[in-house]
Amino acid sequence: MAKGLDRDRERKSKVLFFGKDLARRSKSSCELCEVKNEKLEIYEVPPVVEEPDFERCMLICEHCRKILNNLNKAGENDLRFLNSAVWSEVPIVKAVAIYGLRKIKDKYSWAEETLETVYIEEEVEALLDKIEI
Repeated sequence: MAKGLDRDRERKSKVLFFGKDLARRSKSSCELCEVKNEKLEIYEVPPVVEEPDFERCMLICEHCRKILNNLNKAGENDLRFLNSAVWSEVPIVKAVAIYGLRKIKDKYSWAEETLETVYIEEEVEALLDKIEI
């Protein structure tokens, strides 16, 4: 049992090590909704792999984390940040935004319209195939 706890602590430590680089990349704002001056946390895009991967992490606010965890229950206006996040130059951020838009496109016409205007690079498409939020 202690070995599992030690592995978990070591993994969490590795993820936290990404914090400074994520803060630089995001300019200390939420990578999805771009809010500043709020507490940000590291979000590993599911499925979480055994070895932490910087390229599958984002720095997001608590509001966006709650929305990602309940996409189907979020209100229309709560999801509007996806319109701008889909244009991110960070592949995982763009992939998460596209994933979210695909989940809600049948519910909200603006999501389908946004998806029709987005070019999806191969790297982003490969990430989309792996996301399980």
